[in-house]
Amino acid sequence: MLTVVRNNQDRIVAACDWWFVDEQGFWNPYGVYVYLNRLESNPGINLHTVRRFLVTEISALVPQAVGVYWEPRVQSGLRSFRRTQLSQLRQEVMA
Repeated sequence: MLTVVRNNQDRIVAACDWWFVDEQGFWNPYGVYVYLNRLESNPGINLHTVRRFLVTEISALVPQAVGVYWEPRVQSGLRSFRRTQLSQLRQEVMA
């Protein structure tokens, strides 16, 4: 799937492709985790804000997801949000 982030003027500021994976991290259309594969954004865009938006959008699209994770380009290791964190993020955005 491809999710696009637009600004108030309806211009694209970021785009991310993502897909479902199973517990071992392999692509599976019935997987319970979402892997954010590649995130591209315009220079000067706050990536933390973009990731928050992506996670809340994706969690709304796929409520069965247990969590969302990605690999940062700069640092080693994985970053993730679990279902409870996804719910908290959605509530923060709606408030």
